[in-house]
Amino acid sequence: ERLPTHQHHWTPTPRAEQQQRNNNTSLSHVRFHFGDGDARPAHRSPPPSPLGVHCSSIGAVTLVYRIDRTMSELIPIGIDLGSLHARVAIGNINIASDNNDPANDLVDTRPLPNIISNAQGSRYTLALVGTDKADTEEDGVAEETRHIFGEAARRALAREKKPTISKDPSSMVRELVRSSSSVSNDENATVKSSAASAFFSHLAELACDASSAHPSKLRTVVSVPVGCTPEEQSGIVETVERGINEALEGRQNAKDKKTKKKKGNSEEDPSIIAVIADPAAVCIAHGLTEIDHPGVVDLSENKNETTFWKNVLVVDWGASGLTATHMCRSSANSALLTIVQYISDTSCSGTAIISALAKHCASMFERKNRVSGVMDSKKACHRLEMACESAARTLSRAPTVTVAVDGLYEGIDMHVPISRPRFDMLMSGILRKAETLLQNFAAKEGVRFDVVLLAGNVCDMPSASNLIRTKLFPNASAGRGDVPPDEAVAIGCARQAASILSCDTHFKHGVKRAEDHGLGPSSIKVKACPLTIGICRIQHDKENGHLQEVISKTAVPLIEMGEPLPANITRKIMCKGEGDPCLSDEYIAIVQMQGGHAKTSKVIGKIENIPLVDGTFEVTMELTSAGKLSISVDGAPSATL
Repeated sequence: ERLPTHQHHWTPTPRAEQQQRNNNTSLSHVRFHFGDGDARPAHRSPPPSPLGVHCSSIGAVTLVYRIDRTMSELIPIGIDLGSLHARVAIGNINIASDNNDPANDLVDTRPLPNIISNAQGSRYTLALVGTDKADTEEDGVAEETRHIFGEAARRALAREKKPTISKDPSSMVRELVRSSSSVSNDENATVKSSAASAFFSHLAELACDASSAHPSKLRTVVSVPVGCTPEEQSGIVETVERGINEALEGRQNAKDKKTKKKKGNSEEDPSIIAVIADPAAVCIAHGLTEIDHPGVVDLSENKNETTFWKNVLVVDWGASGLTATHMCRSSANSALLTIVQYISDTSCSGTAIISALAKHCASMFERKNRVSGVMDSKKACHRLEMACESAARTLSRAPTVTVAVDGLYEGIDMHVPISRPRFDMLMSGILRKAETLLQNFAAKEGVRFDVVLLAGNVCDMPSASNLIRTKLFPNASAGRGDVPPDEAVAIGCARQAASILSCDTHFKHGVKRAEDHGLGPSSIKVKACPLTIGICRIQHDKENGHLQEVISKTAVPLIEMGEPLPANITRKIMCKGEGDPCLSDEYIAIVQMQGGHAKTSKVIGKIENIPLVDGTFEVTMELTSAGKLSISVDGAPSATL
């Protein structure tokens, strides 16, 4: 490039080459400052444009360079193993949010992970495993039994005239995992464990095909139901890892298998990097745990109102039942989620809704054609149940639908039109049960829910979502509007996997997970803050007499009581002084607020004579587990109290 005043010819110095090796990039990835000294890399480039070329201006110099990305990065995967369907999502690593409102942490604008479609084009896979015999007589080998999944397994159940999955869920993947766990006494535990592993191997193959990655590059976060026992969690982890290893073995050629046999398995990384509960995954999907900005505390008008959320109600309404979970965080500065309480009711399940619709369609069919015994035919029940599931999904987005099954019973075709009001009337009893359950749960918790999040297939139905959003919790925030309720858990798992990989906390090559350090529930005892430490603005003439009143009315908490220690908080303080850029007539007080172990409020520190820039300054406060409080203003050296 030719500079306006003079030219510089640069070559990479040893320091730049070392930086290149450390970053594992080529020199075209790195920006260089041009000056009188040597060329030095400044920082990594932003994500590439669609054309792969990025232009940036450094002073008077314009650099045009091409971005080259390697495909050796790990792929974050989220798996939602529901009671009826399973979903897989691929996460995005290192994508910043476009939220320009630092005072509101309910706004998250990151792009959502991608839900993987199966071979039939559906964004979900029926979590059902069956067996089928492959015809291999042409090779001189007897028929071989293989596993089949999803709707193919359901059609196999219909051919064999077995009960429907709503009446006998023993072939569902979640039941297979539960039966094959270490606490189960099932004699067929090995067979069921093999079937469940084959299903997860199928999901891993879908993820590899969608991401063009090898199974060894997958790093997975799996969701578990709230209240899941440690044994069930361990069973899910072992089954998923076994399934991914089966997919890995299936894609290895003979040379790789021979090399692996010589070296052994000591260098394998675990494919499961975390296990999270379903309601936590829903919160992560809506971005409630993302803190990209330090936040703003406005002290200019002596007000302590904030827009940060604390209590969340997660309503997971799926095929197995309705689960309401109360989650909270200790303070507005924390991303730590806590499950306070939850309640479940299987009588409000989505399966009950489908059964009610199937009985109505069967009744209309029998009345029109003057036949009886439709629900006694197992084959007819299978076909009718599949048609009703599709109709219920269509009614979530259309006012009417026709439940059609060719040759349902005795060769007679069924065509039953269903309108949305008729469907709402059929599920009115279940809606009343759900309304009573949620009302009693909210009254028992005795808190105001700032956010109400929905998950599950039933929450896609307008009558169910309107009941929760409009009638029960009209003033609560709904989170992100672009997160589908039925895909929220898979999206949250994928975002958690991407966050773990971006933080570089996953296991490295050559480090095998020890048996006593595997994934699973663990308890870590930490100290909690015994009181609340806040900040407020106090005038010098109110130091005596009115101090308690000023603190109680205007102080804004920064480190709240019950927050795990150590705690580190960074906030931008807004306190515009009228004609006084240094606030000489008042000071910013660090206060101990009343509550907990503190019987009275008092000032424990002062920040005086602050040169304000645009009426704001930044405060960083750290409280150690030993009780030492350190405060730093605008990045200056900290003072310890």
